Amino acid sequence: MAMSAHSRRSFTYYRRVTGEDLTTGHCTSQVELTEDRRLLYLRLASTARFAVLLDAAAIGELIAALRARDTGVLDVPHAERGTVALRIAPHRSRMSLGLFFTEEENIQIAFTAEQTEELIGHLAGGHEWIVGARGGGGP
Repeated sequence: MAMSAHSRRSFTYYRRVTGEDLTTGHCTSQVELTEDRRLLYLRLASTARFAVLLDAAAIGELIAALRARDTGVLDVPHAERGTVALRIAPHRSRMSLGLFFTEEENIQIAFTAEQTEELIGHLAGGHEWIVGARGGGGP
């Protein structure tokens, strides 16, 4: 799954969800379909620096962990770092997603229950596009 930091972007499926960067505060993250409609970008805090790719299986695992309010780790592709660990964890009354590259280069975004449901909906919608693309059609 090669990914360029400057890959062509598809705005066929582009969704945003607000959350809180636990270091800097309020932010928006993005869920986008790749140009070939086979993967989703998850851009934490809407940045390429903290963008990972999710295939259909990873989307399902992420949705399941978020719904269960469970702790987990997904190994997912990153443009510059190869495979990285996307960490999922409860954080107080919220759910968080995090990437921890180094002590100085990391991010953790927390989502309220409502924001988590919105994120799950965006991931599920992207999953439908991906599954539809493999089946020869799209929604």
